[in-house]
Amino acid sequence: MSISHHPDLAWLLDFAAGNLSRGTELVLSAHLTVCAECRAEVARAESFGARLLADAAPAAPKLSAQDVLLAAKQGASASAGVTRSRGRIRDLEGFVSTWLECSLGGLAWRWGGPGLRMANLSRSDGERIWLLHAKPGTVLPRHTHQGAELTLVLKGGYFSRSEIYSTGDVEDADEETLHQPVITTGGECLCLAVTEGPLKFSGLVPRLVQRLIKI
Repeated sequence: MSISHHPDLAWLLDFAAGNLSRGTELVLSAHLTVCAECRAEVARAESFGARLLADAAPAAPKLSAQDVLLAAKQGASASAGVTRSRGRIRDLEGFVSTWLECSLGGLAWRWGGPGLRMANLSRSDGERIWLLHAKPGTVLPRHTHQGAELTLVLKGGYFSRSEIYSTGDVEDADEETLHQPVITTGGECLCLAVTEGPLKFSGLVPRLVQRLIKI
């Protein structure tokens, strides 16, 4: 799998330090299962942090991406000390299905517009974790954000801000990002996203739909 778009290095450093929210940890953990480049960055950050801790106090056990996933499922922090081997889950859809403990088809999908379905996975303290499923050629509503947004492509691809995002890619957006993703024509698209606060849609109809699906 060829990964072209990665999360900002700051996200990876915070991941290594265990300083991220539940949803952001989940998105980055899924990305790390398929991105060797970002795994290497996290490993370097963990190694550097371990050296600093070794000079001051006994180091806490390091957690893999799979450790963080399990901790998130249990509602625990990244320092909970759970153990799970890296690399058991080899595809992104399988990763998310394992976290959900059910099939994607078993979710409460809601209509989000022509060719578009959404499923809310979690919402707490202003953070929303959700899945998006769209048919080929679907044009999503134009929007910006009230905070950070990380979107991981689990299947298919979409066009946004003059870039193509394909399976494994992460689009890193924030309050200054105004975009209108368009699903590529090669097949359906499935994305996992985490947002800080509700999206800010430009059009009236999307804002009305937003009240129903609460994204």
